[in-house]
Amino acid sequence: MLLGNDKQTATNYPTYEVYSPSNELLHKVSYHPNASSVDTICNNAYDGFIRWSSLSVNDKSEIFQNAIEKLHDYKDELIQAHLEIGVAKWFAEFNVFGSIDNVKHYKSLLSTKPEGIIPVQNVSDVMSTNLSMVISQPIGPVLSISPWNAAGILCTRSIVAPLSAGCSVISKSSELSPKVNYLIVKAFQEAGIPEHALSLVHAKPGTSKEMVDSFIANDNIRKINFTGSSKTGADIAAVAGKYLKPVLLELGGKNCTIIEPDSDLSSALPTSLWSGWCHKGQICMSTDMIYLNEAIYDDAIKSIKTIANDMISSDPDLQLPQRTVEHANRVRNLVQDALNKGAKALVGELNKDANAFVSPMILTDVTPDMEIYQQETFGPIIVISKYKDLDSVIKNVNDHNHGLKCSLWTTNLLKAYNAAKKIESGSVHINKPTIFDEAHLPHGGFKQSGYGKFNSYWGINDFSHQKLITLD
Repeated sequence: MLLGNDKQTATNYPTYEVYSPSNELLHKVSYHPNASSVDTICNNAYDGFIRWSSLSVNDKSEIFQNAIEKLHDYKDELIQAHLEIGVAKWFAEFNVFGSIDNVKHYKSLLSTKPEGIIPVQNVSDVMSTNLSMVISQPIGPVLSISPWNAAGILCTRSIVAPLSAGCSVISKSSELSPKVNYLIVKAFQEAGIPEHALSLVHAKPGTSKEMVDSFIANDNIRKINFTGSSKTGADIAAVAGKYLKPVLLELGGKNCTIIEPDSDLSSALPTSLWSGWCHKGQICMSTDMIYLNEAIYDDAIKSIKTIANDMISSDPDLQLPQRTVEHANRVRNLVQDALNKGAKALVGELNKDANAFVSPMILTDVTPDMEIYQQETFGPIIVISKYKDLDSVIKNVNDHNHGLKCSLWTTNLLKAYNAAKKIESGSVHINKPTIFDEAHLPHGGFKQSGYGKFNSYWGINDFSHQKLITLD
């Protein structure tokens, strides 16, 4: 844990062990044993908020620049920390340099706030005023909870967005990737951020809910941001609701790709398969379902089989394991349920070994009564379905409970734009995969994929509140 800027971990706390996907011991991690320590951390976070929010833009900018340089210094350790938990090297590097880019972008926005003087329209003598102003202020200490699957980028954005708004942050790591959060928070602390403006906490596996609930209940915590599963997000929102605290939730997706007859299949098909199997499907934006128009279905299926088998035989990343055996078993159970109810394996076969490896698969004939139809798979499993026309497939997409990402392939851009407006999703990417996220563009979900926005101005605004001041 890193609780202040003394560069010392909390060595007097108990520890838990972190293992690799192959069950190799990686390191031991300190965690919090009781709720009283949570109160102390929250009280300190409020003190850190007062210090951080009072700094000038120039001072904050200098600290962000120092953090960028420190993250560069730690890049090799950060890459190794990702590799240890079963991440492909390119994805580890993508996380590290993506984290740095996130800090760079928010640094450029530190002086921008949506505020100013509003023209007055006096409607009565009682309600008249000479001047009205709207100012944007940080909401206060924030609890930021990030997952393991893209540990670097997701930890960094959960920290830097509220920091840019002027909030202090308590970063709660995933028990499966604590070292990544440790190195990122350490970089900011060594960069000179005021004491307790940014702290790091870990929870022993199986105790996260109890600890998070304690943080949410503390009066000093003003907002929570969480990236992870819809179920856990709903639990967090329910607890926060008891205390009338706002939550930013970026949750799971059942991300769909629609491929129209006029699309460029030479690009649409391999890109969509990559988007489903990239990082073994362990990305919230991964493609779960591909909808093929009936006019191209048969020919596209033949091409997909060839492309998919070539990918499996040539891409070493597809031989990597899922993060844990438990995650792998969950994916296998979803596939087995579908097969038992009539789904067919177009590509691949179900690996039933009791380990963390799940074979990439493509399923057809999946129906709404199967668990995999609604649940986020979070594994290298793609479902392919046939559709008749664009209106009917949009209805199918909107029937899903989630709405994080959708991809639409067509050469008719006006048709695509009009369709995109009808799709119930946080983002619609035309002639692009569902995996798409840039630091300068808003990112967030719809329906059971969450609410609120990360990234850029939208991220800063989500951790700010607007105050009206009138002068007479």
